Amino acid sequence: METENNDLFSRPVLDFVTIVAEFCKTLEGCAEMERQRFIDVMRGLLPMIYLKATLLPPFPEQPGYNEPCVTEEDYTFVRGNVAAVMQEQDDYLDTFVEDFKYSDQPVLRTISEDLADIYQALRDFIEVVRAGHEEAVGVALHEVQEQFGNSWGQKVANALRALHDARFGIKYE
Repeated sequence: METENNDLFSRPVLDFVTIVAEFCKTLEGCAEMERQRFIDVMRGLLPMIYLKATLLPPFPEQPGYNEPCVTEEDYTFVRGNVAAVMQEQDDYLDTFVEDFKYSDQPVLRTISEDLADIYQALRDFIEVVRAGHEEAVGVALHEVQEQFGNSWGQKVANALRALHDARFGIKYE
Protein backbone atom coordinates (compact mmCIF):
# COMPACT_ATOMS: atom_id res chain seq x y z
CA MET A 1 0.00 0.00 0.00
CA GLU A 2 1.60 3.24 -1.11
CA THR A 3 1.03 6.70 0.23
CA GLU A 4 -0.75 8.98 -2.17
CA ASN A 5 1.64 11.69 -3.36
CA ASN A 6 -0.93 14.36 -2.56
CA ASP A 7 -0.98 13.23 1.11
CA LEU A 8 2.67 14.27 1.34
CA PHE A 9 1.62 17.82 0.54
CA SER A 10 -1.69 17.90 2.38
CA ARG A 11 -2.55 20.76 4.75
CA PRO A 12 -1.98 18.61 7.89
CA VAL A 13 1.51 17.63 6.69
CA LEU A 14 2.41 21.20 5.75
CA ASP A 15 1.14 22.47 9.12
CA PHE A 16 3.20 19.84 10.94
CA VAL A 17 6.32 20.67 8.94
CA THR A 18 5.87 24.38 9.68
CA ILE A 19 5.57 23.97 13.45
CA VAL A 20 8.40 21.41 13.57
CA ALA A 21 10.72 23.78 11.70
CA GLU A 22 9.87 26.58 14.15
CA PHE A 23 10.49 24.30 17.13
CA CYS A 24 13.90 23.21 15.82
CA LYS A 25 14.89 26.79 14.99
CA THR A 26 13.86 27.96 18.46
CA LEU A 27 15.85 25.26 20.24
CA GLU A 28 18.92 25.92 18.12
CA GLY A 29 18.81 29.62 19.03
CA CYS A 30 17.54 29.45 22.60
CA ALA A 31 20.88 30.38 24.21
CA GLU A 32 20.02 34.02 23.47
CA MET A 33 16.59 33.85 25.11
CA GLU A 34 15.60 34.82 28.63
CA ARG A 35 14.14 31.95 30.63
CA GLN A 36 10.58 33.29 30.89
CA ARG A 37 10.47 34.01 27.16
CA PHE A 38 11.80 30.54 26.37
CA ILE A 39 9.25 28.91 28.68
CA ASP A 40 6.41 30.89 27.12
CA VAL A 41 7.51 30.05 23.57
CA MET A 42 7.83 26.34 24.38
CA ARG A 43 4.44 26.39 26.13
CA GLY A 44 3.03 27.60 22.81
CA LEU A 45 4.97 25.32 20.47
CA LEU A 46 4.69 22.00 22.29
CA PRO A 47 0.88 21.77 22.29
CA MET A 48 0.88 22.71 18.60
CA ILE A 49 3.42 20.00 17.79
CA TYR A 50 1.35 17.45 19.69
CA LEU A 51 -1.87 18.54 18.01
CA LYS A 52 -0.40 18.69 14.51
CA ALA A 53 1.15 15.23 14.96
CA THR A 54 -2.27 13.81 15.87
CA LEU A 55 -3.88 15.43 12.82
CA LEU A 56 -1.51 13.80 10.32
CA PRO A 57 -3.17 11.22 8.10
CA PRO A 58 -1.78 7.74 8.75
CA PHE A 59 1.26 6.91 6.66
CA PRO A 60 1.82 3.19 6.17
CA GLU A 61 5.22 1.60 6.57
CA GLN A 62 7.17 1.74 3.34
CA PRO A 63 10.42 0.17 2.24
CA GLY A 64 13.33 2.49 2.79
CA TYR A 65 15.52 3.99 5.43
CA ASN A 66 16.46 7.56 6.24
CA GLU A 67 19.87 8.11 7.77
CA PRO A 68 19.65 10.12 11.02
CA CYS A 69 21.22 13.56 10.66
CA VAL A 70 21.33 14.77 14.26
CA THR A 71 24.79 14.06 15.64
CA GLU A 72 25.73 13.57 19.26
CA GLU A 73 27.26 17.06 19.14
CA ASP A 74 23.97 18.54 17.84
CA TYR A 75 22.03 16.79 20.59
CA THR A 76 24.48 17.91 23.28
CA PHE A 77 24.43 21.48 21.94
CA VAL A 78 20.63 21.71 22.16
CA ARG A 79 20.43 19.96 25.52
CA GLY A 80 23.18 22.16 26.97
CA ASN A 81 21.61 25.37 25.72
CA VAL A 82 18.20 24.47 27.14
CA ALA A 83 19.79 23.44 30.46
CA ALA A 84 21.65 26.77 30.59
CA VAL A 85 18.44 28.71 29.98
CA MET A 86 16.37 26.66 32.45
CA GLN A 87 19.11 26.50 35.14
CA GLU A 88 17.64 25.32 38.45
CA GLN A 89 14.21 24.88 36.85
CA ASP A 90 15.46 22.22 34.43
CA ASP A 91 14.82 19.27 36.79
CA TYR A 92 11.41 17.80 37.51
CA LEU A 93 10.06 14.65 39.13
CA ASP A 94 8.22 12.16 36.98
CA THR A 95 6.08 9.27 38.18
CA PHE A 96 4.82 8.30 34.72
CA VAL A 97 7.78 6.13 33.73
CA GLU A 98 8.43 2.39 33.57
CA ASP A 99 11.01 2.55 36.39
CA PHE A 100 8.39 3.89 38.81
CA LYS A 101 6.65 0.48 38.83
CA TYR A 102 9.57 -0.89 40.83
CA SER A 103 10.08 2.02 43.20
CA ASP A 104 8.08 4.31 45.41
CA GLN A 105 10.32 7.24 44.45
CA PRO A 106 9.66 9.45 41.45
CA VAL A 107 12.30 9.61 38.72
CA LEU A 108 14.29 12.80 38.20
CA ARG A 109 13.98 14.10 34.63
CA THR A 110 15.09 17.25 32.89
CA ILE A 111 13.25 19.51 30.52
CA SER A 112 16.48 19.87 28.54
CA GLU A 113 16.76 16.14 27.89
CA ASP A 114 13.08 15.83 26.94
CA LEU A 115 13.35 18.73 24.51
CA ALA A 116 16.62 17.41 23.06
CA ASP A 117 15.00 13.99 22.53
CA ILE A 118 12.03 15.59 20.77
CA TYR A 119 14.41 17.78 18.77
CA GLN A 120 16.40 14.75 17.61
CA ALA A 121 13.33 12.98 16.19
CA LEU A 122 11.86 16.11 14.64
CA ARG A 123 15.12 17.47 13.23
CA ASP A 124 15.82 14.14 11.55
CA PHE A 125 12.32 14.34 10.04
CA ILE A 126 12.62 17.94 8.87
CA GLU A 127 15.95 17.27 7.15
CA VAL A 128 14.34 14.53 5.06
CA VAL A 129 11.57 16.95 4.11
CA ARG A 130 14.16 19.59 3.13
CA ALA A 131 15.88 17.11 0.84
CA GLY A 132 12.55 16.78 -0.98
CA HIS A 133 12.59 13.15 -2.16
CA GLU A 134 8.98 12.03 -2.03
CA GLU A 135 9.70 8.38 -1.22
CA ALA A 136 11.98 9.40 1.65
CA VAL A 137 9.38 11.86 2.96
CA GLY A 138 6.77 9.08 3.03
CA VAL A 139 9.15 6.88 5.01
CA ALA A 140 9.97 9.79 7.35
CA LEU A 141 6.30 10.54 7.97
CA HIS A 142 5.67 6.93 8.97
CA GLU A 143 8.76 6.95 11.20
CA VAL A 144 7.87 10.22 12.94
CA GLN A 145 4.32 8.97 13.60
CA GLU A 146 5.63 5.72 15.02
CA GLN A 147 8.16 7.56 17.20
CA PHE A 148 5.40 9.92 18.35
CA GLY A 149 3.40 6.99 19.71
CA ASN A 150 6.38 5.21 21.22
CA SER A 151 8.51 8.02 22.59
CA TRP A 152 8.48 11.69 21.83
CA GLY A 153 4.72 12.26 22.14
CA GLN A 154 4.91 11.42 25.85
CA LYS A 155 8.00 13.61 26.19
CA VAL A 156 6.03 16.55 24.76
CA ALA A 157 3.38 16.04 27.43
CA ASN A 158 5.98 15.65 30.20
CA ALA A 159 7.98 18.71 29.16
CA LEU A 160 4.83 20.80 28.85
CA ARG A 161 3.76 19.84 32.38
CA ALA A 162 7.23 20.72 33.72
CA LEU A 163 7.30 24.01 31.79
CA HIS A 164 3.86 24.88 33.12
CA ASP A 165 5.14 24.32 36.65
CA ALA A 166 8.28 26.35 35.91
CA ARG A 167 6.12 29.22 34.67
CA PHE A 168 3.37 29.21 37.27
CA GLY A 169 4.69 27.02 40.10
CA ILE A 170 2.46 25.24 42.54
CA LYS A 171 1.11 27.72 45.04
CA TYR A 172 -0.60 26.29 48.09
CA GLU A 173 -2.71 28.69 50.06
